[in-house]
Amino acid sequence: MPFTPSSSQAARHAAVYCWLTAAAERRGGPPVIGLELQEELARAQASRLGLTLAAHHVFTDHRAPVLPRPTPGPSSAASPVAATGWDALLSAARAARFGHLFLHDALRLERHPCALAELLALADSRGLRLYGHPLDLNDPAVREDQRERAERAGRAALAASARSRSAGRAAAAAGRPHGGGLRRFGYTPGMAALVDGEAAVVREVFARFLAGASLRALALDLNHRGIPTAYGRSWTVGGVGRLLDAPRYAGLPVLDGELVPDGEGAHPGASWPACVSVDDWRAARLLRRRRAEELAAGRRPRRAYPLTSLVRCTRCERHMVGSTVGSYPTYACTANSSLVAEHCSRHIGAESLEAHVAERAIALLEALTDPPECRALDGVTSGTEARFGWARLSTARRATVFRHFFATVRIGASSTGRSVFDPSRIELVPRPRPTLP
Repeated sequence: MPFTPSSSQAARHAAVYCWLTAAAERRGGPPVIGLELQEELARAQASRLGLTLAAHHVFTDHRAPVLPRPTPGPSSAASPVAATGWDALLSAARAARFGHLFLHDALRLERHPCALAELLALADSRGLRLYGHPLDLNDPAVREDQRERAERAGRAALAASARSRSAGRAAAAAGRPHGGGLRRFGYTPGMAALVDGEAAVVREVFARFLAGASLRALALDLNHRGIPTAYGRSWTVGGVGRLLDAPRYAGLPVLDGELVPDGEGAHPGASWPACVSVDDWRAARLLRRRRAEELAAGRRPRRAYPLTSLVRCTRCERHMVGSTVGSYPTYACTANSSLVAEHCSRHIGAESLEAHVAERAIALLEALTDPPECRALDGVTSGTEARFGWARLSTARRATVFRHFFATVRIGASSTGRSVFDPSRIELVPRPRPTLP
């Protein structure tokens, strides 16, 4: 017998789960609908049904809701970390805090059968009504059929994952290639043999790094010489760093993120040929660690930049990111540090820009006469007290308000002196409010 929420008030409460589809799942699919629009569509449907959708019942994730969770065991790999919003949703549903759940394009959950089976079982035991699937999941027969399908698919996914992990552990322990994925730079597919030209590049990168070259200098030089990665792309600073960190180039197998030791604690050789010596690989790892420690020791306390991802340079149409030049916080064009883009030194003082945008945000809040029903503005003071409420908001909450009101903050060229703030170079592009059905 399905559980029924004990409180009639809870039975009229609704929740919504909003999540973004992974890039691999979007290929060839419909356009992505953002989290805010997913929430607003759910609010419109809740209003039509006479339901209450409180801000604390809006659960969001920027990735798939949950991944297959293998049964813990002494030899099993650590389980993937579940998405925070999904776990919070399940916890609230178990506590019967709402009786209705909106899922935008719920059909996507079939790609994650473990998550779907878990949700359907919970909905069945808690009398939870579900919306957003092309089938009527509130029909007991339909729900049971979908639950059985999801459970079978989930068991198959877990079994396949366990077989893959077991095969990977066996290959690593035997010193055979493991880990799957695409071809590794320096090796033929399956790591059966070296690609002579690429292997020479690997040895050169290690030698130059140990001689004092920076990751950035190495990446720039490889790109300048037209040497692509194994995937045919340009090198990045992170890509060079990952090459230097990879034990495979010293012929060392890895099991669950750790080097595979033999019975006496040494590291056996692998079946594939090495590009560099174990001593050079260890020296590169040690130098990487020392450089990171030196950089961290000289780094000032990190300042928050609430306009991050909003500020864009009008000269090269690239984002401008927060950075400190000396003791002066700025938003600077990312072309300044790009390995491929034309150099651009455009920047603007962070404190002055943030104050300018905040004044516009406060004015918009003052114009709101009714309490806002948007998650982004939940708890944010509006109306005549908006300015006083703004002073009490954290930097993170201010960033949320900025993103609610503005789509982009465009920065043009300055027409004043270097140390004079020029508000005329700032264009605030409002975020369009979607038209709900």
